[in-house]
Amino acid sequence: MESIPQKQGVSVKEILHLPILKDAKVVSGLEGLDRIVRSIDNMEVPEIKPWLREGEILLTTTSFSHNEPNLLTKLVEDLAQAGAAALVFKPGQFIQQIPDEMIDLSNRYQLPLISVPVETSFIDITQSVMELVLNWQRVLLSRAEEIGTTLTNMVLENKGIQALADNVSGLLHVPISILDGDGNVLAQAPKEIIPNTTGCLEWDIMVNKQVAGKVIVNKESLDAMEQVCVDQARIVFSLELMRMKTAEQTEARLRGNFIDELLSELPPSELEVRKKGCQLDIDPDKLWEIGIVEGINSDLDGSILSELKALVMSEGQRMKLKPQMERRGTQILFLLPSMKDEDTPWLDILKLWIDQSLGDAKTRIHIGMGTQCFLWNIYQSYLEARKALEITSKTYAQYGLVPYEKIEIYEILADSVKNKELSDLFQKKLGKLLRYDQETGSELLKTLYRYLELGKNMQETAKQLYIHRNSVKYRLERIAEIAELDLSSAHQSFIYHLLITWYLLK
Repeated sequence: MESIPQKQGVSVKEILHLPILKDAKVVSGLEGLDRIVRSIDNMEVPEIKPWLREGEILLTTTSFSHNEPNLLTKLVEDLAQAGAAALVFKPGQFIQQIPDEMIDLSNRYQLPLISVPVETSFIDITQSVMELVLNWQRVLLSRAEEIGTTLTNMVLENKGIQALADNVSGLLHVPISILDGDGNVLAQAPKEIIPNTTGCLEWDIMVNKQVAGKVIVNKESLDAMEQVCVDQARIVFSLELMRMKTAEQTEARLRGNFIDELLSELPPSELEVRKKGCQLDIDPDKLWEIGIVEGINSDLDGSILSELKALVMSEGQRMKLKPQMERRGTQILFLLPSMKDEDTPWLDILKLWIDQSLGDAKTRIHIGMGTQCFLWNIYQSYLEARKALEITSKTYAQYGLVPYEKIEIYEILADSVKNKELSDLFQKKLGKLLRYDQETGSELLKTLYRYLELGKNMQETAKQLYIHRNSVKYRLERIAEIAELDLSSAHQSFIYHLLITWYLLK
């Protein structure tokens, strides 16, 4: 498509080239001859201000000012304020001399005053001017239809948003950018430019009465033809974003159904998984692991969820991987592809995020991680992630990332919850401590468990229990005194830890 000619519309200067105005003279306001003409009207009454319009040429015989020449000066003032294009009048019939104030105002406001001979027909002027203006508007509408048809066909042919951006940029001869609703660049033309909004024009792209993106044009102003192009482009970009959204929703639904099948007790065959995985861009040749995120005693915090999603997706993009994420009830499920040996494992990425980014908020989430499996066996990783969360919720865990390997032994221990010998041994070793907690409402058993779980690190125990280090020391002294425990013995400490874990898993 040809580029857009630079023009705003029909100017006063072009109007003066009409044959009907061959004898017209510009009395003043010469600097305003580039004003754009949009309409023409005739007046012979003094009070016309409410009906004046922008871009209007006003014709008058000046009969209304025969006895009051100052009304002409007021008329120029009113025309200037309305943004009119020019004043055309017939001198000699009702006024012999144009007031100096009228000429001064005309020059100040750059509003052309044009005189025509008395015999010139205002009807002929009106017909000629409107024919020229309407012809320009027909050209504008024709151009809009041409641009709209071309761009719409590109959408129907699924050319893509980048091709649309290239076409519009070529028409305008300036760089443009297309952003999504979050401000991310969907397309830019030329591709090598750095997106910039400084000194640029921008318009919203609406889809279903909501802002779905923006068109940014690297220009400070547009002429009429360029504005037509942008208006048509916004409509077509809206169609393209709607098409993209529909395609994304359809793909997300198919991907969700596929993940549902993978996580069922009877997953599809390896052959079927490979076929669907390739279709949905979920690589069947990679190992995958399941991560499940849940809130503790409450729904997941929206800001935490957004931050976690952004982290996982950005890390995936950086390593050219495509992790999957879905919300399932009160939990978030991640399907994470294996990385190269030199890359940081997902486990470490998530652990670092929990430790550095969450602060006190980490007391409100758990992330259970399964082991790596091929897609057709991913149900096993899903079960492991669920088991990690289940066991962790029973063992005084405050927060964090729980890989299945960490609780594997606990799952075995959970199978012995009804073992009488273990029950008797618990009562013998820790029964006094449990009864003391029950009678006083203290948390000595919990303190002991965290202390042993953390390798007898008193500082870390205090941190996770949100108490002072001296408080931990005092509690340990009370524990040894009440239950007569020997915490200096590695062997006895192992037994205490095992017994408390068994008790918590009951």
